Amino acid sequence: RELRAAAGLPERADAPMSTLPWHARLSGWIGRLPARIRSSAFGAWLLDLLGALRPVWWVARGWILYAFVGLSLGWDIWPRNTVAWIGVIIAVLVSVQWGRGRWLPKNPLRHIATVASIAAVLLIPWTLGEISNRATSFNAYDDMEYLPPDGLLLDGAQVGNLFVYDRDGMLIDGAQIYTGKGTPLNLYGKQSRDVQNGWDDQGDGTFTVPERDLAGKPLWNIYPLQVAPLDEKTGEADSSQAQAPTPPFVRAPQRQESLEPTPTASPEPTLLPTAAPETPAS
Repeated sequence: RELRAAAGLPERADAPMSTLPWHARLSGWIGRLPARIRSSAFGAWLLDLLGALRPVWWVARGWILYAFVGLSLGWDIWPRNTVAWIGVIIAVLVSVQWGRGRWLPKNPLRHIATVASIAAVLLIPWTLGEISNRATSFNAYDDMEYLPPDGLLLDGAQVGNLFVYDRDGMLIDGAQIYTGKGTPLNLYGKQSRDVQNGWDDQGDGTFTVPERDLAGKPLWNIYPLQVAPLDEKTGEADSSQAQAPTPPFVRAPQRQESLEPTPTASPEPTLLPTAAPETPAS
């Protein structure tokens, strides 16, 4: 009896402690726990702090349960649409009302708030991990270096062919185009290294096919590139039916000739008659 009193335990009931149900013993232990914690100054301060933070926990509990259910349904951990926001508001509202002792049934289901609290506590590490993973992925996406696509682009679109005209507006067939450094101008860049027979960029079932040198190597800088239909047997361009593409102009606008002033002949100088020298008088 003295040991029980020193430990803060109540008087022994008529029935032995070992015969009490486990939930009754657990409930008695939980009921005595706050008094034991408050027996020290730090414990009393901690309980007062946690009591003041209970509304924060109610909100956090609702949001954690929403995050778990939302991710299970394929939603984002952060609400990004009206349906998600409605789910967050309902979860938080129910959690707050449970914390205030409202909206709880009087039957055995009244312990659902306790079960939800335990589940929320167990889900805290998982939720923090998901937040960290998504933040890391977002930062990695922001830090990702932009790599422009290969080949020649015009306003972001791939250039599929080139047509070269002379100064009189006449089409030049088989024009070889190089950069200022002597590099062949390849519309498809490094991508064409793996394409030997034809490039499917027309969008109409035809392929652009290159000219070939004496060794049979494709030359992608001779324009205009020919076009060939698809060979359904091989799934590639049928080079045997390659033909010249239709140019955008039969004749391009002729370049205006430079206007240079025609030089005019300078007038020859006019010789004026000179007076004869006077003869001195004798």
